[in-house]
Amino acid sequence: VTVVHSAEEALARVKHAIAKAEPFAMGFFDVLLGVGMDGIELVKEIHKLQPDLYAVFVTAYQDRSVDAIREVLNDSKSSHWDYLSKPFSSGEILQKARNLISLWNLTQEKATHQEQLAEAHRRLLEHERHVSVAAVARGVSHEFGNILMQIMGKADLGRKKPEKDMRDALERILEASHRASEILDRFKHLSSSSDGKYRKQWTDINKLIDEALDLMEHTLKTHGVKVCKIKSDPARVMGNATSLLQVMVNLIINALHAMGKGGQIDFSVTAVHEGVEIRVRDYGPGIDPKLLDRVLEPFFSTKGSQGTGLGLSITKEIIEIEHRGDIKLRNHPVKGLEVVLRLPEKPMAEVSDESA
Repeated sequence: VTVVHSAEEALARVKHAIAKAEPFAMGFFDVLLGVGMDGIELVKEIHKLQPDLYAVFVTAYQDRSVDAIREVLNDSKSSHWDYLSKPFSSGEILQKARNLISLWNLTQEKATHQEQLAEAHRRLLEHERHVSVAAVARGVSHEFGNILMQIMGKADLGRKKPEKDMRDALERILEASHRASEILDRFKHLSSSSDGKYRKQWTDINKLIDEALDLMEHTLKTHGVKVCKIKSDPARVMGNATSLLQVMVNLIINALHAMGKGGQIDFSVTAVHEGVEIRVRDYGPGIDPKLLDRVLEPFFSTKGSQGTGLGLSITKEIIEIEHRGDIKLRNHPVKGLEVVLRLPEKPMAEVSDESA
């Protein structure tokens, strides 16, 4: 227990305790302190240094009222102060101290657990991004091998031919090089987190789907899967392009896993009121209706040991939390699973920021 006899001494001791990383959990403050600031004003100054300190004001009827205390400290600090009327017993003092110290300790533990949880969540998100990137990387690597073979073949043949044929060969080499550059840019777009999780820009949804299909082109061919664009309304949203690209890649990978070899994936983009609706349908067996609500839960997977159980849950987080949209899964009336995404043109946060 630290005892001080003036507001100045109290502030000095609080600063010293903070500097030593040994802050006070709570304190008792007489309302009337004589010359200078009173106990309420002292606590207001202490809260500028240490906002989480709990204060108990010791007051008599002739001192300032509870309403006056509330007015000085304002409602934001209403949970961090209490009062004790004179006269009081030692038991009352001890009980107030026990209660508020316990509350302070619980608050610190909660903050620590929240930090640990946030860090674990960040690692899960990073892990799932790596899983998606690795799946795409295998196809990109194969595509680059094919393009490199084209460039080498055209260069070898072109150098032995007349000038006109050599020009044609150079044109093909240039086209192949551009193609390689486009694939690399899109892969970097998916794998890079440099955009930042919450950075948003105007994003063309149809272009985003094309990028995802481009990245997955080799895998789609290997599985013998056909892609059909049912509808492609012009549509763009204010969103994080990297996150939304990961959503599209995740949905394509899920569709491939569901169908195995062969099948078809349908994409539909429809402009709706102040937003866009995206439908992605596969022609697999669908999902047991009893499990439809669970497949969006973290770590729940219908793929057994082959699935992480994170792809759809992270897709849900990107759509619903990061972009204030909506995701629904349902078995198509004919065959397969259909994922319906709805994204606002601008999430409410962006609308509020602009109006402010």
